[in-house]
Amino acid sequence: MLSNALANRWRRARKRGVSPIIATILLVAITVVLAAVLYVLVSGLTHSGAATPYSLGMGTPSTSNPAANTYYEVIVLSPTGGVTTALFGLSVLKTSGTAITSIATASIPTNCKAGNAITVANCASPGAAGWYIALAYQGNSTIISTYAGGATPAWTAATVALSSAMELLLVSYTSYAATGDTLNAVASSSSSVSGSVSL
Repeated sequence: MLSNALANRWRRARKRGVSPIIATILLVAITVVLAAVLYVLVSGLTHSGAATPYSLGMGTPSTSNPAANTYYEVIVLSPTGGVTTALFGLSVLKTSGTAITSIATASIPTNCKAGNAITVANCASPGAAGWYIALAYQGNSTIISTYAGGATPAWTAATVALSSAMELLLVSYTSYAATGDTLNAVASSSSSVSGSVSL
């Protein structure tokens, strides 16, 4: 009789579910795990991509001196996809690593031959110890954008997507040829743009 009673009690115990406290703990734990997984997925999908590493890719400069105190370094480009003028600026560095910050502040004409046949009359002199950059299609006389300015240098057209059909024209008051100085891409915002060429 006693053994039957114990057996019945054991059967009833097996039929009981998990206690309410344990069930609540399990539900909370599952909810927290699901929320964490969802956060990781959503944050990955909504990432802006601003920190994508880009490469500007600049070729060996070709120097010319068509006028007194006006020198040109023509630099062909091979940028990775997605590089725009909004993502980077440019700096000229001496061999010591010191930036040559004297950038032209005068108005720069929008037409200036960027290939081998440069029209001097259309390209403004950057002034004493100054320099500026022009972005143009290779062999095209129309400049797409220029990089010059005062305290905060910037491109005149900040949304241009760069391609291998374009080139940079570094216009300087004194020649950078064979000085060992470099032209460097400087990332803006949180973007990562690398690129450097010896002048």
